[in-house]
Amino acid sequence: MKSVPTYALYGEHEQPLIPENLHLESIAERSRLYDWEIRPHRHDVFVQLLCLGAGDGEAVFEDRRLPFAAPCVIFVPALVVHGFRFSRDVDGVILTVVQQQVDALLQATPGLAERLAHPACLQFPREADRLWFEPVRQQLGVLAQELAGDAPWRLTALAACLTQLLVRVGRAAEHAAGQAAGGSGRGLQHARRFRALLERHYREERRIPWYAEQLGLTPTQLNRICRGVLGTSALGALHGRLLLQARRDLAYTLLSVKEIALSLGFSDAAYFTRFFTRATGLAPTEFRAAARRQWGAPAPESANDRPHRVE
Repeated sequence: MKSVPTYALYGEHEQPLIPENLHLESIAERSRLYDWEIRPHRHDVFVQLLCLGAGDGEAVFEDRRLPFAAPCVIFVPALVVHGFRFSRDVDGVILTVVQQQVDALLQATPGLAERLAHPACLQFPREADRLWFEPVRQQLGVLAQELAGDAPWRLTALAACLTQLLVRVGRAAEHAAGQAAGGSGRGLQHARRFRALLERHYREERRIPWYAEQLGLTPTQLNRICRGVLGTSALGALHGRLLLQARRDLAYTLLSVKEIALSLGFSDAAYFTRFFTRATGLAPTEFRAAARRQWGAPAPESANDRPHRVE
């Protein structure tokens, strides 16, 4: 079997990391050196984002071939085998970022991290779809200006620009998934209504058929939409919302584990502890202590979390 070459930037076997942990260049500038074709390869430590305003071509992800036409955004996580063929009129940029930097920025946003964990070729053929493409293109422009400048606190500003860019790419990807799941944006609309219902009822309602009924859907339809738009099942979205609130309560309040469990609709603390531990790998008290250590603060003790002394 033919080995797949591993590069820093394509065609460069040794590329030192730049201080900014990112690099931005014209797609045409590099691809014309290789007769407009970037053969399949992979990057061990780099994420790449391509934004095309003109031109077309074909993307290769592992063993898949996807034709594309501008306007489009292509996202490639580290370790994914990929290649491209571009038309000679291509106009766009390619951003290369250290994967560790992306992971650090997305650590507090698991939903966005999951959305950007897989390669994507996002196309925006209709005028209405440009509402999702333009924010990505504009944010790349802001990042390019900051990258080219030397203003104070430049690295902090670049991190903020990159975070905004990742959010906008994630939103564009969610929109594209909604189109595929429901057609004409219906899937995305249903997913948003489901999330709104979750916000109002996640503490007391556990039955997915109830949510589906409120939306005028069957449980099967709701699950299909959630998997397409949110990247998880309806139950997975519900559990994710419960876990988010549990993490917040454990980290930011003095409520006991039992009080948190009851506030989230669990019948007892033991059931909540099993649920939380299975999902996070940490018991609630361990999570609370770890969160406080991360902030350099002592773990708070509530009356119910404090061990009882045996006389």
